[in-house]
Amino acid sequence: MGRYRVTTEADVVGARVAAERLALQEGFPRLAAQEVALVTSELAWNLVRHAGGGEIDLAMTNGPHGPAIVVAAIDGSPPIADLETAMLDGHTANGPIPPEERMRRRGLGSGLGAALRLSDRLVQEALPRGKRIVATRYLVRPGRL
Repeated sequence: MGRYRVTTEADVVGARVAAERLALQEGFPRLAAQEVALVTSELAWNLVRHAGGGEIDLAMTNGPHGPAIVVAAIDGSPPIADLETAMLDGHTANGPIPPEERMRRRGLGSGLGAALRLSDRLVQEALPRGKRIVATRYLVRPGRL
């Protein structure tokens, strides 16, 4: 648990390692802990790439489906205008990423979609100045009991 400032690639790695360590400490199986780490990495990388930095907040909660890890990416940039579109692989909030742009951007445009698939819930919350994207991953995934 804790809050991690993320402004560089090295910070992304630090947040990712902390998330995996927390998941393992809380009894998540290794594969699930690695998936939590990947969600954290994707959200942290978006902070560096698109928001000029921000914070990753890692916490445990006991939600309606039992224990869960909550990964929150917090930054000062405006909310994503069309989060649903941005979560589609190969898209941004503005629509499909042209193939020639994919080669320049150091990514395929599938990070938010991957974070959604590896989480049980992914939401965006508007803040007075900025936004928070919150991914929740339950120890026992709902619908997979």
